[in-house]
Amino acid sequence: MKRKQNKGQPIYPPHEWEIVEEQFLPVYNLRNETIFTLGNGYLGLRGNFEEGDAGLAGTSVEGTYINGFYETVELKYPEIAYGYPETSQTMLNVTNGKVIKLYLEDEEFQMFSGELLTYQRRLDLRNGVLHRDLVWRSPAGREVKVAITRLVSFTNKHVAAIAYEVTPLNFSGKVRLFSALDGDVQNLQAGTDPRVGSHLTGRALEVLAQNVNDEGGALLQQTKKTGFYLACAMRNQVEGPLTQVQTERLPLKVGVSYEFAGEAGQAIRLYKYLAYVTAKDGASDLCPKAESLAWQAGKAGFTRLQQDQQDYLAAFWAQADIEIKGDPLVQQGLRFNAFHLLQAVGKDGVTNIGAKGLTGEGYEGHYFWDTEIYMIPFFINSNPAISKALLTYRYHTLDQARKRALAIGLTRGALYPWRTIGGDECSAFFPAGTAQYHINADIAYAIQKYVEFTGDREFLFTYGAEILFETARLWLEIGAFNPRKDNRFCINVVTGPDEYTALVDNNFYTNLMAREHLKYAVQTAAWMEAEASAEYQNLCAKIGLDAEEIALWRRVAEHMYLPYDPGLKIYAQDDTFLDKPVWDLATTPPEKFPLLLHYHPLLIYRAQVCKQPDVLLALFLLSAQFTTAEKKRNYDYYERITTHDSSLSPSIFSIVASEIGYHDKAYDYFTSTVRLDLDDYNGNTKDGLHMACMAGSWLCVVYGFAGMRAANGVLSFAPYLPEAWQEYRFNVAYQGRIIHVVVNKEGTSYQLREGESLVIFHHQEKRVLTTKCE
Repeated sequence: MKRKQNKGQPIYPPHEWEIVEEQFLPVYNLRNETIFTLGNGYLGLRGNFEEGDAGLAGTSVEGTYINGFYETVELKYPEIAYGYPETSQTMLNVTNGKVIKLYLEDEEFQMFSGELLTYQRRLDLRNGVLHRDLVWRSPAGREVKVAITRLVSFTNKHVAAIAYEVTPLNFSGKVRLFSALDGDVQNLQAGTDPRVGSHLTGRALEVLAQNVNDEGGALLQQTKKTGFYLACAMRNQVEGPLTQVQTERLPLKVGVSYEFAGEAGQAIRLYKYLAYVTAKDGASDLCPKAESLAWQAGKAGFTRLQQDQQDYLAAFWAQADIEIKGDPLVQQGLRFNAFHLLQAVGKDGVTNIGAKGLTGEGYEGHYFWDTEIYMIPFFINSNPAISKALLTYRYHTLDQARKRALAIGLTRGALYPWRTIGGDECSAFFPAGTAQYHINADIAYAIQKYVEFTGDREFLFTYGAEILFETARLWLEIGAFNPRKDNRFCINVVTGPDEYTALVDNNFYTNLMAREHLKYAVQTAAWMEAEASAEYQNLCAKIGLDAEEIALWRRVAEHMYLPYDPGLKIYAQDDTFLDKPVWDLATTPPEKFPLLLHYHPLLIYRAQVCKQPDVLLALFLLSAQFTTAEKKRNYDYYERITTHDSSLSPSIFSIVASEIGYHDKAYDYFTSTVRLDLDDYNGNTKDGLHMACMAGSWLCVVYGFAGMRAANGVLSFAPYLPEAWQEYRFNVAYQGRIIHVVVNKEGTSYQLREGESLVIFHHQEKRVLTTKCE
């Protein structure tokens, strides 16, 4: 059932390359702090004002986050059981380096006092900077023009910078700028919504050392439990009639005050360069390193940092951009989403991408299966090296996955955590956490697609194979051949992607994806033995793998049980799902959604109701294995019982609707995806952006409207043009080639821009693509 969303007028004007706030309204400040976040995959700065928030309580969440930098917190259970995780991990809110306070004589500038004569804030998606421009009249009548530009560097992940310009308009007198590093920070506390906040109390970071001088300062801090170290340094450069410099040192803060003899019409400037550096063991050189990075950034200058940012993003947009003619709101939404995905993703092989990225504290900064199923496809296309880094992260946490398998009573293999940062399971609710064993198959699927699109067998043999083999062992540990089901292989007591149904037998998605996982593991073993024999033998010796075990994987895959209802001619979500009464969504009051916040899980589990696609997701991911008629029957059945309480849901319904010819529905679900955060459809953008949903909007266009599929070494398209559009175009990266696709009212064209000639299929018609020089 398509639940109605609040799709009124767009919140932000439809600029194709900018998000613009034209009026400051405190009631929307939390939301806007999320929207105007800047980040680079390592460091994220929420869109807080430099001067802080002196408004009403609850109108701001000050946030600076470092991907992979976390504190542990003990998980408390009223009743404990064997194998429960003992601790969780929370991405920390760290040192606030954004602090710049402005004083006109003795009056402090604040957005919540005085009068704003003009105001505009702009997120420049093309160039990766945030601008705030305003004219403010103080309570005493002094008027000042303020222009602020902020960036978080894509080319040096440790660096952020702020250019702060002040121009007195109707007075001459004392102007003071105070630049600081504030270590008095803590995380948002969890409330009644389990998706928001953490269980950390008080400050998790202790200050170990501090430096301050006329040009800047530094703080060295350490987490109380994990023992991680963080150094934050600032370098300040000023321009203007400076009269006095004064340093400030407090137990949790260092700052520098710059006083100027301001003159009407004459600009005063402060350039602030920030560097954040972390270490998990040892901190002897951390502060000097951070200070050196801040000083180097200052030496390069703000203009150079801006140019580097622009050059980096020009390369990104050249490959990642989807151009739309006919709907500027969609165009803006797609670019906003792609930009934030780039800002959120870890690019170093030891971090991943959180469900909320680096925009807020929802889900505590945890990584989920969203990465492999929703986000990696976007990065495979826009920047394959990032997808490789995300999968490499899984390799670096494989040992913890092995330990987790043993912790829950398995004898071998690996089980990846449902939610984590550092690699350990952080989910305290096993029915919708650890029981989602499909995480193993999701990772295997992502490896398969990465190799299929890039041809990177070296990664497969060096990292991917070990992941595939160890995770494949899980299925034989938790499943068995069942003589009561024609000796088919069954996997019992699992939870699929739909978290409104838990601890079931033979979840269709899980069984199907496990089958694909095992088949690919067998195929990889054969490839590796033939092409990298020495490495294969070493790996087999390392993990104790032999031909007999591989043969068993093949047998299990060939005999995997998939629940099917011959009367309805649909795949059952699990063995008993279709036996349950259907939840009456039509009479459920709108205020009772999402169901998980208003009904006990047991009540939900007893009904046919889906939070998000389960069977349909499998039909999309393994599309070539099913007929159009099968997809239609399953779509028609499961759509009417799906609440879409998960933001992961609409994009998959859109893609499958495109495939089966339900074009109006496909576009409707797409519009629920592409501006979900930008127009705050769910009313929770303030808690952080929905990263998987953002990636889903890209999937809707490329896999939905354009019908792209890759299977068995064949790349195919089945494009159509949505009625609201005049044209759309995008690039595809496939096995060392760049293909430019244009769909408009005249038809579809494919241009091979890079790489060797390639055979593709367009609506099952064979086409040969060549470059002009061939």
